[in-house]
Amino acid sequence: MSRSEKEFHQSRFPYTNFHLHKSFLNISYKYASLFSFTKPKPFYFLLFSISMAFTTMPSSLTNSTSSPTMLLPPISHHNNHILPPNKLIVNKPQRKLLHLTVANVASPSLPLITPPTPEEQLPGTTAGRHHHHHVAWTSISQESWEGELQVEGHIPPWLNGTYLRNGPGMWHIGDYDFRHLFDGYATVVKLRLQEGRLFAGHRQIESEAYRAAKKNQKICYREFSEVPKAANFLAYVGELASLFSGASLTDNANTGVVKLGDGRVVCLTETQKGSIVIDPETLETVGKFEYSDSLGGLIHSAHPVVTDKEFVTLLPDLVRAGYLVVRMEPGTNERRVIGRVNCRGGSSPGWVHSFPVTEHYVVVPEMPLRYCAQNLLKAEPTPLYKFEWHPQSKAFMHVMCKTSGNIVASVEVPLFVTFHFINAYEEEDEDGRVTAIIADCCEHNSDPTILDRLRLQNLRSFNGEDVLPDARVGRFRIPLDGSPYGELDAALDPNEHGKGMDMCSINPNHLGKKYRYAYACGAQRPCNFPNTLTKLDLELKKATNWHEEGAVPSEPFFVARPGATEEDDGVVISIVSEKNGEGYALLLDGSTFEEIARAKFPYGLPYGLHGCWVPKE
Repeated sequence: MSRSEKEFHQSRFPYTNFHLHKSFLNISYKYASLFSFTKPKPFYFLLFSISMAFTTMPSSLTNSTSSPTMLLPPISHHNNHILPPNKLIVNKPQRKLLHLTVANVASPSLPLITPPTPEEQLPGTTAGRHHHHHVAWTSISQESWEGELQVEGHIPPWLNGTYLRNGPGMWHIGDYDFRHLFDGYATVVKLRLQEGRLFAGHRQIESEAYRAAKKNQKICYREFSEVPKAANFLAYVGELASLFSGASLTDNANTGVVKLGDGRVVCLTETQKGSIVIDPETLETVGKFEYSDSLGGLIHSAHPVVTDKEFVTLLPDLVRAGYLVVRMEPGTNERRVIGRVNCRGGSSPGWVHSFPVTEHYVVVPEMPLRYCAQNLLKAEPTPLYKFEWHPQSKAFMHVMCKTSGNIVASVEVPLFVTFHFINAYEEEDEDGRVTAIIADCCEHNSDPTILDRLRLQNLRSFNGEDVLPDARVGRFRIPLDGSPYGELDAALDPNEHGKGMDMCSINPNHLGKKYRYAYACGAQRPCNFPNTLTKLDLELKKATNWHEEGAVPSEPFFVARPGATEEDDGVVISIVSEKNGEGYALLLDGSTFEEIARAKFPYGLPYGLHGCWVPKE
């Protein structure tokens, strides 16, 4: 190597040498194809430019520190956050189950609640951790619990089945706090409703990421904003190689939970490896959901569209910017390609956390909040984490025929930012011809800073200021007449729901069809997070809101009454975290939106994300 080459390299990579840099590029080339469905050569050159951009070793590598001790949060004794011994499942080295039962738990007078013994708490638990934080943003105190809850009110006799809710439930290891809401290890909560009684419980999903964290007492996989701490530069390069192969990506399935048409229940996140089957009765982890096809890629939409007949999802292509639209039939693990959408606005695809479908079409959104390979490789998070905001790349909506895979529309639309689409349907003219696609979403006024507002530090530090960014029900109209532009407007006045909008559900019988009602989380200002449950009437353009001071409700999930003819004839289920550290399951009438029942948990549950309904057979 010439003197000029050495000088250049030392100025860019002061902690390593040219040969290590060359080895890194060789590793990059070897694994580049795993990011895509194409040959790796184009991505090799992309990785070359990225590697040259990383001019210094992460600062954490220059100051060695000891690994943190695994420490899970305490029971907050000052608020009596103690678990009854109805049925306590304890995590011990040999995984023996300890069953403590009390009689007549459904009686009007609940049995005396006693705190668990030190052996029954998770390893490393100490009193007082995060006691000053809202329980919504505080780690769960035990791996699992199960028992019957006393119901106040009346559960409809037809409501028989199990509501499952998935979401992050543990946000720290030892003295190290995770940065972001989406980093937490997955906790599944169940509400089993049977003949007017309610049995509840929760359990941690036994992902590889969670088990490794417990065993090694440190983060071992790349979470949403967290990266394993490397001991030295060689270890850091090795971790990057594991990233390219997908080995270091998390399988922490902390986002959604779906019931497939064949009855299997799968918890999901944005990494394909983070697809984990659970038992809906016991909540035990059954094992990985392994896709049997050879489509490749590392990520997919966290929210597939799932019905009894099919499973449809999107696979972003990070090399040849675009998306594969795929379908999987019940009873199989094989995804088949419907078609491909090429991105129009940039060298990287837009983030697709979710997407909508109609009866005959798949709607593929191309958001200017785009995946960023450089941010993915960085050891410390950027304000937009694995993404970058590229307004100059514009925003687009693509419409694909489910049958042929043909693109029937690809239009430019106003800039937008959304996590969650609500529904979509086909607009017809008076002759019954489809003229446009209507797609509704929870839209954050094209403001990507909502991602950073979800840092745990921000959520835990609410001081009464109104800091929640505005949001609305964004309604896209995508013409099918060849027009180059689509429309995006508010479906109703955002003041109807406090200019807060996210975490939505509809009557599943209206999926992909014209609909009137949706249920979501809105806002009562001032707040730093959605704090109301909202029923949206998209025909009258009105909203009905439920609110309780200091409460943080999770996604309102609608369960339709069997045989119902009215769209809103059913029950809305939510789990509410209270400011006093407690929590309860809440049931609202889907039509009147009035409370019909609640059941208090013997402990406060952290905030959760998305759920599904498993009807009793």
